[in-house]
Amino acid sequence: MPLRLPKPPGLKATLVGAMLLTVGTTAAIVYIPWSLVSKRNIDTIVDQVNQEITLGTSQEVEKLFNNAESAQSLLNSSLGQNLINLTNPKDRELFLLSVLRANPNFTWVQYGESNGDFFGAQRTPDGQLHFHLRDWNWETQTTTSTVNTYTIKADVLTPVGTKTFEMDPPFFAPERPWYSSALEAPQKRAWTVYVYRSTQSPGLDATTALVNPKGEIWGVIGVGIELTQLSDYLQQLKGNHKGEAFIINAQQELIASTDVAEVMPTQAQDSADPRLQKLETVENPLLRIASQTLQNQAIGLEQLEELQRFAFKDPATGERYLISFTPLEQLDWVVGTVIPESSYLVEVNRNKRTLLGIIAIFTGLTAGVAVIVADRLIARPVLGIARTAADIESERFELGRLEAIARRSDEIGQLARVFDRMAQQVYQREQHLKQQVRELRIEIDEAKRQRQVKEIVETDFFQDLTVKAQVLRNRTRS
Repeated sequence: MPLRLPKPPGLKATLVGAMLLTVGTTAAIVYIPWSLVSKRNIDTIVDQVNQEITLGTSQEVEKLFNNAESAQSLLNSSLGQNLINLTNPKDRELFLLSVLRANPNFTWVQYGESNGDFFGAQRTPDGQLHFHLRDWNWETQTTTSTVNTYTIKADVLTPVGTKTFEMDPPFFAPERPWYSSALEAPQKRAWTVYVYRSTQSPGLDATTALVNPKGEIWGVIGVGIELTQLSDYLQQLKGNHKGEAFIINAQQELIASTDVAEVMPTQAQDSADPRLQKLETVENPLLRIASQTLQNQAIGLEQLEELQRFAFKDPATGERYLISFTPLEQLDWVVGTVIPESSYLVEVNRNKRTLLGIIAIFTGLTAGVAVIVADRLIARPVLGIARTAADIESERFELGRLEAIARRSDEIGQLARVFDRMAQQVYQREQHLKQQVRELRIEIDEAKRQRQVKEIVETDFFQDLTVKAQVLRNRTRS
């Protein structure tokens, strides 16, 4: 059985397909590179966000450290020049409250004595200032705390009240982290990050040990900054972007985070000395991804010298995350960010859908117009010429049918004119041939008749009849 080839498409279908292919290819050339470039640009956008967060955080941290250093220098110079007498209760209270008022970022201005006593000025979130006097009793191992509370009205410090109570647990100044850090390097500024017992939140203390001429430690004086303000600042930098930003130290302990709840120690409610939250113990899924990245990549934060970028793909959801770690110039702090790629792909996909819709509409309109134009300008005239050829084949040709097409000045019009002239010549030749056939048929019929007559005349029967007819004619004349 012979193989049957598929029937080729008609002219109109071929033209429509060519138009659609051309327009579709053009649309693909526009859409596909844009889609690929837009996806690659996500990394660039994330880098810009990281740089913005890192730069802003670095400047904010530097400002906090500079303020702390300035205040620390003021305290040391005031004590060194005997501008303030720490043994005078009224003078020291007024001095410490004044330093605290002059630095809105500070939470504490404090002094701890070697005998265990403590006094300091504290700012609370409600805007009040408190002066704490804590007396350590060596015999009973207890601490009596007296707190004077002030408010600021019209830039005037106004007393609110005084409260005295026994502290539980007791407070012994030399056991506090900031005091111990200052003793490790006397006469030098010590930086200590720990959890404030009073507010149960991370804080930073800049302290200096005071040494008498005999080399004995009098006490430790310094300023404290509650680090929740860094978390607030990170939230402002983050804005409406999805993801998390955070600050950790070389031990991967959380200093600040856009998720403030994760910074608060989980053991704060049942521990007298809560520790900083470890990054690996958090519940925030994005922060856990950062912790997992540190473990998987074996990143040593102590050796981190520049921005490091990583990508993490969640095997469960297939979601891709972009993680970065950037060291700060202060202490061993590192700024980290975790940004879901989908947070930017949402906008990209929305733009892709918009562009795809525009391309689809444009393609449909263009293809429709192209089909109509191709049908009227090409398909119909060519099909008209083809039908004329079929009519000639079936001897139904009508002169003048291609006259409208032949009036066109393009190639199809030229083709119609040539075909029309050829058709007329074919028609004329056909008519002439038919006339010749008719004439030839007449001649053939006459010759045939003469041949038949001759055959009849030459027969014996006809000759005998002729003789008999002559005899009869003779008799008739007689």
